[in-house]
Amino acid sequence: MALASIFGTNLFRYEPGGVVDFYDQYAAVRKSFAQASAWTGLDVEALVRQNGDFDDGVQRRAVSVGLAAAQLGIQDVLAEKGLRPHMVGGMSLGGMVGSCIAGACGREELMGLLMRGELRPKQTPSVPEPAREEGIASAYLGPDDDPAELCAGYEGVFVACDFGWDTDRRVRIVMLSGYRDALEKLSAETGGMVSVTEGADVAEHSPLRAGAREVTRGYISGMPFTDPSLALCSSLEQKTLTRAEEVCDMFTNNVVAPISVVHLTREMERHGARLGLIVGPSPILNALHYPFPVVFVDSPEDVPRAVAAVFEHGVPLRRR
Repeated sequence: MALASIFGTNLFRYEPGGVVDFYDQYAAVRKSFAQASAWTGLDVEALVRQNGDFDDGVQRRAVSVGLAAAQLGIQDVLAEKGLRPHMVGGMSLGGMVGSCIAGACGREELMGLLMRGELRPKQTPSVPEPAREEGIASAYLGPDDDPAELCAGYEGVFVACDFGWDTDRRVRIVMLSGYRDALEKLSAETGGMVSVTEGADVAEHSPLRAGAREVTRGYISGMPFTDPSLALCSSLEQKTLTRAEEVCDMFTNNVVAPISVVHLTREMERHGARLGLIVGPSPILNALHYPFPVVFVDSPEDVPRAVAAVFEHGVPLRRR
């Protein structure tokens, strides 16, 4: 019987109103954004009020820094209320934030890494620049469909994120990444089951991001990771990361490897999760099925709901 904290991704735009309210009401959130600003040089106001929208690499970094600061600050608020998780994990950026909460990575080091992120790294002999335009797409499958089979036969299309099922377990939701022309062909040949996202031109969580991985590999290898002090559940595979080297590998491969809500939550279920707190803005995560009850904490009004849920579900609190 344990409490889990789950952190979301920066792949989707979100309404920043809840973050702004948290910032106004809680010193812990203001401290988190002040630290992020000091470590990155980005303006606090811009970090607090950004909504996940970006046009270039600089704005994309600000999105990542702002969401990470929000998640860390809101988790600090929950800890002040006694809601300290027994296990943590997240999707993409959220996995790295979870590593901070688990004590495997420093917050300043994480912010430094996020500021080094490159969507369009310069061409190198070992990592040639792709000639074809990239993109992402959403796919809505039958509950028993295999997402990997959807991509079979379409060169340059990959499953980037398996979100699992909707709340009624009638639809399986996945995100695809790859070459835009291949995604559009798949969409046309599946009768609209696949919807190509307009304005998205980066094949997130796919082998096409190999160049971006190489840009940050050296920096990540020099980061001072430590063994997690909490159960740190991965979304790259159904696994608990227990050693510093495993956390380092997760950071390195995060940009190219597919992520999965199913892997993450099943591993938390294996650890006895009785309640999950989904911390910070989490578009799409609030439309999913979970193997245990969850509370979404993305506005100050959700904090007392989280406290009440802990007692309702009989979850013992961790002192430290």
